[in-house]
Amino acid sequence: MKEIALIGSPNCGKTTLFNRLTGTRQRTGNWPGVTVERKDGRLPLPSGNSVQVVDLPGIYSLHDDIQGIEARVAHTYVQSNSPALVMVVLDATRLARQLSLLPDIIATGKPVVLVVNMLDSAEAEGIHVDLDCLRRETGLPVAGVVSSTGEGVDKLKTLIDELLISYPAGRLDFDIAELGKKVYRETGKQSRTEKIDRWLLHPIYALPIFLFVMYMLFTIAVNLGAVFIDFFDIILGSVFVDGTRWATAALGAPEWLQAVLADGIGGGIQLVGTFIPVIGCLYLCMSALEDSGYLSRAAFVIDRLMAKIGLPGQAFIPLIIGFGCNVPAVMASRALGQASARLTTIFIAPFMSCGARLSVYVFVGTAFFPSQAQNAIFALYLLGIGVAVLSAWILRRKLFGGMVGANIAEMPAYHRPLIRNVLTQTWHRLYSFIWRAGKRILAVVLILNVFSSMGTDGSWGNQDTEKSMLSATGKVLTPMFTPMGVGENNWPATVGLFTGLFAKEVVVGTLDTLYTPPEVIAEGDKIEAPDVLADTLSAFAAVWNNLTGLAGALTDPLGISSAQEDIASEQPGSYQAMKNLFPSAWGAFCYLVFILLYAPCVATIGVMQKEAGQVWLGFSVVWSLLLSYWLASNLWHLSLLVSAPLSASLWIIGSSLVLYICYRLIMAQMKRGIKDHIPAVNL
Repeated sequence: MKEIALIGSPNCGKTTLFNRLTGTRQRTGNWPGVTVERKDGRLPLPSGNSVQVVDLPGIYSLHDDIQGIEARVAHTYVQSNSPALVMVVLDATRLARQLSLLPDIIATGKPVVLVVNMLDSAEAEGIHVDLDCLRRETGLPVAGVVSSTGEGVDKLKTLIDELLISYPAGRLDFDIAELGKKVYRETGKQSRTEKIDRWLLHPIYALPIFLFVMYMLFTIAVNLGAVFIDFFDIILGSVFVDGTRWATAALGAPEWLQAVLADGIGGGIQLVGTFIPVIGCLYLCMSALEDSGYLSRAAFVIDRLMAKIGLPGQAFIPLIIGFGCNVPAVMASRALGQASARLTTIFIAPFMSCGARLSVYVFVGTAFFPSQAQNAIFALYLLGIGVAVLSAWILRRKLFGGMVGANIAEMPAYHRPLIRNVLTQTWHRLYSFIWRAGKRILAVVLILNVFSSMGTDGSWGNQDTEKSMLSATGKVLTPMFTPMGVGENNWPATVGLFTGLFAKEVVVGTLDTLYTPPEVIAEGDKIEAPDVLADTLSAFAAVWNNLTGLAGALTDPLGISSAQEDIASEQPGSYQAMKNLFPSAWGAFCYLVFILLYAPCVATIGVMQKEAGQVWLGFSVVWSLLLSYWLASNLWHLSLLVSAPLSASLWIIGSSLVLYICYRLIMAQMKRGIKDHIPAVNL
């Protein structure tokens, strides 16, 4: 099947055109040799034939030194492959500047067709594009389209049919600047974009407006998505966990197989499902902002502040998303053009306190310092931001100092987000998470759940009990955590760190269960079949109940007050046992510091491995563990300076020296492998 390459700058509407041409006949994979995402799809033509459309990365130039790996991928493809046609997509509202890409494409000798997109936006901006003049001056076939509505797409398909039979060679004897003047003319009236930008890019109002938009993005996406989390959790748990356990038990399957299928695979599917609503809502909001043209403005507004830690303004978007969930935060980093910026953002995104960690903060905080819980939680949020800023600064200074390239961004014209395009973009991004990141999450959940179910006596079904292998391991490892304020017999806190790898909110259930163990089910008790109908009704009821509380989200976007009330009312029984096992409230706070910074959940680990590769994931996790242990233990020993000044001082000095040595070793390893690793970064 013949191939057609689709190339153009970011924000030119290339992806919208690709979706319009290929519809659901798409597939994603990786380019050979790198983990940059490749997207292609089949395009049926009027003649009855079909061609393969390859969506190349969005670039401004084919030169490697401008856009890094994206330019190399596009350049390598155009030079090394033989596409039947190269479609250069141009934004009609920015045509004069985007024509600079054209000579490089024509020089490759490949057959080229120019597709001038967003003609409707150009008209609204008071811009006239002379397509006939563009055709005459370049000697190339030209098509005008509005990919958002489909206008001109059928004519483009017919033109492709004709060009696959015969095509002109094109010319190189034209001056880009002169060509822009001939084909691109502004009518003189103030455009819609200029009117809007008077406010959104105003020297005084731009930053407050930006913060308000980010606040609304976070509040709407996270809180609206949270409405449906219980729905997925209840239904998927009923079918894949309880249903699988009942079915395997009814068939006489051994207990180990029940644990693998129900708790492992079923639990993994349930966990992945609970991420769908939040991630889907975040992608929906992000796609709407992206389609409207505001995201590039947001990056411009915050660019100066982000530059101080070596990141472009676009990196702020993934980081702010991280306060809702680290998973989409890591995945959103693929929008960053520079490989160093993507890697740094992926590295520091897990330090943002996600909503799942909030439930742990509230649970422990309400028990130990109820009147000051919100202050403690706010301190943890600030600490996470501080660690992220420090880590980014270190990477910029020690690792990426000579690798930071030009930050090129173009601000497209504003236009109304098209529902079809927004939904299509959201679906493709969500699909990628479910099927590509989900399988990694499923594998880790399977291992941890089986380990939690297996008992020290060889029995199964010991989740959240003292008999499980996970609990036994926690008892063995608890002495490792006593230097940071965990009591010597406080093994439930250690187990909570392990189960927190599933998802940080699981820590609450683990601690509450282990501090107040449930009644043991007698051996031989029959496993009842789940009532799927009742569970479904309960799931819909949960959606309704969550919707009724959605109105208060604007005044409590992080859910601190509501979470504190829920936990205080539902789980007070475990508080006394927890207080007895932690040596002090300060020890509990140090434990929360470790929860904040140590290894992210399996969902985040999965997408980090997908987006940055195994090597960078390893560096990130090791640094997080070292830094979290050092910070939590030193905070605890600061409280011992009065009662045990010598031992506390020795610990602080010794641990700081060890951290510094580890830091130098990590930096040396990262410098050694970074040149080979950067080309393997996802888009």
